[in-house]
Amino acid sequence: MFDFTNYITEAKEDGQKLSVIILANSLDEGSAAKVMADVCSFNDISCNLIDIDKAYLGDADIELRKVDIRNIDGEGKKLTCNIDSTIVFTRAGAIATQVGQALISTLQTVGFFMVNDLESMILCDNKMATTIAMNRSNVKTPRTVILNNEESIEYAHNQIGSKFPVIVKTLTGTQGIGVTKVDSMSSLISVCQSLWKFEAQLLMQEFLNIDYDIRTLVVDGKILGSTKRITEKGSEFRSNIHQGANTVPYILKDKEIKTITAAARVSSGYYVGVDHCIIDGEIYILEINGSPGIGSNYNAYDLVTQESLGKKSDNKVFDHFLKYILDENNRTKFMRIESGYIETIILEGLENDPIRAKLDTGNGTSASMLMVDDLKIKDKTVFWKKNGKKFESKLLGISRAKHMETVDERPIIEHNIIFNNRPYLIHLGLSLKNTASEMLCNRDLITLFGVAINPMKRFALTPYTARNDKNDL
Repeated sequence: MFDFTNYITEAKEDGQKLSVIILANSLDEGSAAKVMADVCSFNDISCNLIDIDKAYLGDADIELRKVDIRNIDGEGKKLTCNIDSTIVFTRAGAIATQVGQALISTLQTVGFFMVNDLESMILCDNKMATTIAMNRSNVKTPRTVILNNEESIEYAHNQIGSKFPVIVKTLTGTQGIGVTKVDSMSSLISVCQSLWKFEAQLLMQEFLNIDYDIRTLVVDGKILGSTKRITEKGSEFRSNIHQGANTVPYILKDKEIKTITAAARVSSGYYVGVDHCIIDGEIYILEINGSPGIGSNYNAYDLVTQESLGKKSDNKVFDHFLKYILDENNRTKFMRIESGYIETIILEGLENDPIRAKLDTGNGTSASMLMVDDLKIKDKTVFWKKNGKKFESKLLGISRAKHMETVDERPIIEHNIIFNNRPYLIHLGLSLKNTASEMLCNRDLITLFGVAINPMKRFALTPYTARNDKNDL
């Protein structure tokens, strides 16, 4: 029996005012989360800081697109969030525990817009995984190796050039914490032994002798702001502002922008901080931060035109970011679920006769196509037959699909389906033509499913369905 208790329709904000929630493990004054909350308040946008260590999910009504988050402040406060009009900012501390990761994963699964989602946050948090991902995409980084145990130290040192000094880092960490400059083999062994006592996971990186690096904020693949972080010679090799570095606005060159945006794409994060330096004309990506701080002096960029806006304070930079994502067209979700290019879909009324459907990213028609046995239109009602079963549906419009010089006019109806164990209420364009596929899912429906299509796979998410006839390719 088809269960309609929580069917999903295409998201509509229905005038719902945008709101923001920030997942963090620290709500201290002066933190990036506090700056973000202040900017939201200035723009009359509801913003709630959620203590990830104390909050938990309550009731969820997927049909009404609402979720309750309870005990958000550790004092019993409950927050009801609209899935389609709430932006979730994930700070680095929120992924520190399995409980925090589970909450983030649940919020992105039910459909919240995440900045950033769990997978990109974990990638950015793991420096070795980030390096591997960069190298795979031909983005230049300092030579880096894992330090597994004491026996691996000398071999690892040879792998990055056999020179001192080198940098030893913990696999995870932000703000320059867990980063050590080492000048000799004896010191290297000693540092590693000391850190391993605390069960730290380590990597070693070639040392780049630089006076500054550049932190660039990237939003949706576009430059938001850039700052030069200058270290004092002889006192501190780390250029993080939390380690005392001075910051000045920095205007990026075209070559830098190309490398920075390439690195941001590799991370798949919607909002990231990309750190780079320049050695002998070569651009090196040093790190990608999934929850960058904003307490620096930035040269800001217009997120639409990418024109330089000059020096802006951290509040002004985040204000520009916030106004960009007020436009729902700029809130593009990253598809993490991989589907095959052919999947099985169940139509209401044909539960025992599943449909073999092709997910067609090139299909921009106004409704997904379903091949039917017969159809007639009378007084705004569509009478149609599929696999011997008769149906009546309200006529919603006509989809005109053009192929070469031929136009197929398809009556559009609304019908319930199940895909990947979840119900959806969708638009279908009915066709009598003997097409190469029994059903063609258009881009709108694929977006609603929230999947990325693997052209090498079939039936990745759903059970195998045999061809309906010899023409069903």
